[in-house]
Amino acid sequence: MLKVQGLYKSYGKLSVLKGINLEVEAGEVIVILGPSGSGKSTLLKCINGLEPIDNGTIEVDGIRVDGKNRKQNLFQIRQRVGMVFQHFNLFPHLSVLDNIAICLKVVKKENAKEAEFFARKLLKRVGLEEKSESFPEKLSGGQKQRVAIARAMAMKPKILMLDEPTSALDPEMISEVLEVMRDLAKEGITMVCITHEMGFAKEIADKMIFIDNGVIIEENSTEEFFQNPKEERTRLFLSKVLNK
Repeated sequence: MLKVQGLYKSYGKLSVLKGINLEVEAGEVIVILGPSGSGKSTLLKCINGLEPIDNGTIEVDGIRVDGKNRKQNLFQIRQRVGMVFQHFNLFPHLSVLDNIAICLKVVKKENAKEAEFFARKLLKRVGLEEKSESFPEKLSGGQKQRVAIARAMAMKPKILMLDEPTSALDPEMISEVLEVMRDLAKEGITMVCITHEMGFAKEIADKMIFIDNGVIIEENSTEEFFQNPKEERTRLFLSKVLNK
């Protein structure tokens, strides 16, 4: 479903990603860990075409982009990758329903009735059917993030990427977002998620990836990653996050 080969990304003289290689199978749930500034979020943005890459290739569902032909196939890639950010990025002037339906109307050219019907189905899926006419300012943080997940799913993406989807939430709101993600995982949705919710990662991830300083330090099954990490850098990181 996803294949990244030799991915490099720099901002000026700052090298952020240094030859990333990654493969994700259809239906897999991958969790990416790493310290702040390690390149995790930049990797997701490069895969989704939000950031141009310097070198290497990205292939999603058979559609390929590379550092030389940056714009070729970019639109097709973006249609196949759903993105959920830390801070929701909902349109404040649109209702919850319209926040979801707008991409179907604008990008997929669906008529308003069809778009709104599907948007209501997605709201029901994330437990917010009764909030369809509300505006984002009237929602809690957890509700906003659930709307953001529904919006990402509206394009029927082949792969869903989540960049620390609970990091901006109060502790009591985290569980409702994690529950939606659990349901998606059970349904076989291919997901790549950056999170520091270790219990959640252990529960849903098929594979764990640890990134530091723009390099994948370790990649392993979830059980092996937590019980028997191979690298000293991984063990040091886990000793800190698991003992918080």
